[in-house]
Amino acid sequence: MDKIKIKDLEVYANHGLFKEEKFLGQKFLISVEADLSFRDCALEKDLDKSIDYGKLSHEIYELFKGDEDLIETLAYKLTKYIFDNYEIVKKLDIEIKKPWAPINLPLDTASVKCIKKRRNYYIGIGTNMGDREEYINRAIDAMKSSGLKILEEAPIIETKAWGKTDQADFLNTVVKVNSFEDPIDLLHILQKIEIDLDRVRHEKWGPRTIDLDILLIDREIIFEDELIVPHPFLHEREFVLNSLNELIPNYFHPIIGRKISDLYEDIKK
Repeated sequence: MDKIKIKDLEVYANHGLFKEEKFLGQKFLISVEADLSFRDCALEKDLDKSIDYGKLSHEIYELFKGDEDLIETLAYKLTKYIFDNYEIVKKLDIEIKKPWAPINLPLDTASVKCIKKRRNYYIGIGTNMGDREEYINRAIDAMKSSGLKILEEAPIIETKAWGKTDQADFLNTVVKVNSFEDPIDLLHILQKIEIDLDRVRHEKWGPRTIDLDILLIDREIIFEDELIVPHPFLHEREFVLNSLNELIPNYFHPIIGRKISDLYEDIKK
């Protein structure tokens, strides 16, 4: 992967936790390393197919001169700005140094670093309460409002309940989402959307206004207390495989090692 670097862009601003920092201001050094491909730019000599690092430097400078913030907040804001405005960027490493940090100890500098990359997430959506289609639409709108980019949507299908079958039928779909948010952070975003859309967890696999599940994340395998990816029941749920088959029939399940289309055909038999 090619890289573009901006190193130690110097900005004087009034960011920090303490009132003296907000009043007196101090020096900050901002470094950005962006992973991208500039092959097309190099061959076609077209800067629009890369990043004008001069323009980006001025944009970072102006953003950093804005409202007073913690540098952690600024690192996240700069990350979001670059990913939102430069689709060519695949991975981003941002460091903000405070050479004059009020620590009263001998050190060169204190800094924060934010490292993010673009990922494709496949999110399962299900609902069997109230205006089901409206809940799906509201969930998708909430994802967009949270900064997630919806790339594709499978058709909405109606299915019988899975796991706990004595309840109303579900409407289900799967959406492909692109985001720089880390998997656990994206999980928390989805959980907040569920709460905002009146999701109440009375019983396992019970009725719900909305259910948002992370099914797949590119080729990643995650096994943590909060999150397991691929979703552990993905290959057992026909309604999930149906929707995934609409979007990625040739995708190989990274653990089972079989195509989604094959898993779907097997479960239909």
